[in-house]
Amino acid sequence: MDRSAANPARVVSDGILTVAADTDRNAIKMPGLEIRIRLGTPRESDLPWTHGLLMSSPARTLVDNLELSRSRGGRPSRTLTMNELEDWVARKHIAWGPERTDRLRVEARDLAATTGRAHHLDTINALFDQLAGVEPVRPGAGQLFRAVTTGQAWDERRILLFAQAADALSQLSPPAVPDSLPECDPPGDLPFYESYFSNYIEGTTFTVDQARHIVETDTPPAERPADGHDILGTYRCVVDPVGRAATSTDPDELIGHLTTRHREIMRGRPDKNPGQWKTENNRVGAYDFVDKDLVEGTLHKGLEQIGALPEGLPRALYVMIVITEIHPFEDGNGRVARVMMNAELSATAAARIVIPSVFRDEYVAGLRRASTTDGDLTAYVRVMTFAWRWSAAMPWDDPTATSGQLIATNALLDPTDAEIQGVQLRLP
Repeated sequence: MDRSAANPARVVSDGILTVAADTDRNAIKMPGLEIRIRLGTPRESDLPWTHGLLMSSPARTLVDNLELSRSRGGRPSRTLTMNELEDWVARKHIAWGPERTDRLRVEARDLAATTGRAHHLDTINALFDQLAGVEPVRPGAGQLFRAVTTGQAWDERRILLFAQAADALSQLSPPAVPDSLPECDPPGDLPFYESYFSNYIEGTTFTVDQARHIVETDTPPAERPADGHDILGTYRCVVDPVGRAATSTDPDELIGHLTTRHREIMRGRPDKNPGQWKTENNRVGAYDFVDKDLVEGTLHKGLEQIGALPEGLPRALYVMIVITEIHPFEDGNGRVARVMMNAELSATAAARIVIPSVFRDEYVAGLRRASTTDGDLTAYVRVMTFAWRWSAAMPWDDPTATSGQLIATNALLDPTDAEIQGVQLRLP
């Protein structure tokens, strides 16, 4: 009941569980848990729960939480504050969409009218009219509620994941990697191989000679123009020493860099809407990325935390997680995520991270574990820092030495072939 019924996880919080029952008892205290009991009877709309108990319907949860209550002993009040209730309604709207949210309004009105609580009808009407944009949002309204009304709502599960990631990465002790790579003019092979491998990971595969010809002639092959543009677009994003290091702690500016780089990378695929947020939801296997309607709000909310992270590797790995987890574009998400990651490293003159083809499966597995293990970044950090050490040790300023080390470290092998041969990426 009350606050307990509105808990999104359906778990006890603050050691208090509120229930309604036809009994004279008002509390049951146990170690670590206090069950607060108020007089009440089941409603037809209540939902079956475990052990013969019933759970408040969404309509009853809403109406019950409109009752005033006070906090005791520093603990939250029995019912939600108006800010909390507004955000609860906003979560329902995000999960359900407009049609089911309208039904909640009708059900809440009917319940209030038939249970002697018609005095709440005006509040219920105002709540849903504000949510729909019919009335202005009240001053001081819930943060998520306001975001929904302006089209800036976010994915709360992902924001929690990002907060956990930020906390872990803020305490990261980087491995021993050179502070910077030697700059050379021309800039050596690093930009070329960064583009080549980034596209190889996404299935845009050329031989090294074919890709080099595309870059040197600035011309995509006639038989594969879109794939050739992918190579060129990525290369243009990483070859300019000033542009590739552009970053910010302002989320709006950072999002601007993101869309600009995506537009450049995907220039040869106008059907993929370069620089524009996805219009259809995307997924890999059974894993869904952030809903298309929550992309901008989740990006903005997630990137707000970047300024609190140490510069360099922590910010780089954080940006990678945010963009990959949201998957804001129809295509090209991996490529632009890696460009954004390396921008954070270039901004501090640190070695960039290149993911060679042989290391693709480890890279993907590390990202997947970061998404599916309650924010455990152990595998992700291990994979990315190994790739960082490899990238920093490569002699990018010497083309002959680079070619030799790519072979010696198994970097050019396809991951499937490498698994069959029983070989892995080695450090130079």
